[in-house]
This record gives sequence, C-alpha cells and structure tokens, in this order.
Amino acid sequence: MQFRRLGSSAVVAAALTLSAGAAAALTVPFTEDFTSTVVGWEDSINNPLTYVASGGPDGGSYASGTFNYFNFTNPFGGGPVTFRGQDEDSASGLAFVGDWITGGVDSLSIWVRQNTSETLSYFLRVAGTANFPGAVINSTTLVAPNTWTQVTFDIDPASPLCFGEGVTCAQALASVFHVQFGTTAPAALTALNQAFTLDIDKVSISSVPEPGVALLLAGGLAGLAWQGRRRTA
Repeated sequence: MQFRRLGSSAVVAAALTLSAGAAAALTVPFTEDFTSTVVGWEDSINNPLTYVASGGPDGGSYASGTFNYFNFTNPFGGGPVTFRGQDEDSASGLAFVGDWITGGVDSLSIWVRQNTSETLSYFLRVAGTANFPGAVINSTTLVAPNTWTQVTFDIDPASPLCFGEGVTCAQALASVFHVQFGTTAPAALTALNQAFTLDIDKVSISSVPEPGVALLLAGGLAGLAWQGRRRTA
C-alpha cells in the first residue's frame, strides 16, 4: 500500500470533512436568522410567528410573537414555552433535528428581546416527535426589558442546569425533533392581563471538533503558518 504526504491545506480539508461527518444528522454549525420568513417557527399556541424585516440585534430581520402571562400556571413548574421550532412544521428545514450527542452539539444560543415590565430568564426545551418525554436546559442570563440580549445554553447532559422529563438529559438530547424556548413567569406578569411582545433571532447551534479532528486542524493551520514564514523569509 502506498501512502501520500498531505500538504497543509489538505490536512485542514480532511479535518473539516471529519468534523462535518461527525454531525451528519444535523446542520452544525447552523444559524437561523429569519432572513426572509419565519421558516416554520411558531408561538406558544402553534400559530406562525410574525416576520419583521428590520430592527433585529444586527439591524436586520427577526421573528416576533406575543404572550399573555395572565393567570399562567404550569403543573410541572417553570414558565411558558413561547417559541416553537418543530419537525412537523419543517422549522428551519429540519436543521436542528437529530442526535445532538453524536452530532457533537456543544452549545445553542439565541438573541431575544421582550417588552414586559420584568427581567426574565429563558429556558430551552428539547423533545421527541410526540413532544414528551424531553428535557429542559436553563440559562443564568437575565434579559432586561426592551434590550436585545444573547442567551447561551450549555448542551451538556451532565450539566446541573439540564433536567430530564421522563428520560435522562442524554436520552432527550440523542433524539431531538422539537426545539422550544420559554421564559420565567414572574407573579407581577401572571397578575396582569396584557399581551407582551417577545422577539427572537439568530438561533445558533455549534459544535467542538473531536480531539483528533482538533489536532488535525491545529497541525494544518500551523503548517500553513510555517509555509507563510518561509515565503517571507
């Protein structure tokens, strides 16, 4: 068997190919920025979100919905789901559907804005096609009113911020078909009969390459840098 030396660019390309193959069931990395439509995303009662062409965190488009917290209760605790990206609606072209564990999904982030009178925190919920069982991942980021804020969720089945619903977090993350986001429900809002505006943009998943892939990437980039130095010497 003959072996051929790979140049630095070939090493980098091979590493990227391996990384992409590890997440073949998903589109990773992926960012839903609602460029021209709400691409199947829905509100708390499964109505399509509203597409807004400008005014997002980067000045561009975003998706928007409303929610009335009046008398809201949750028998399982926590607040309401306010945004839904689900497989039956082909949300984001199913880019978020798959096995997040083997796909190497490391984190998920969203940009949100809300016009309530309270500071809210957000949660991520993932579930299968029947919407149960699933898992909830909380964030410690606080979102003040009327300010675009980035919220990041650590996709780690061992995280103390992840809570399984009838299954372990690892089991829920291994079969994701529904991606949902919600907020806390402060008493000041559940006592007020008023619909508030909730906005979302740039729903992003990212992954960290496996150790071997990371080494290939590092080696390839180092080789490119060394070749560059030789050319300028």
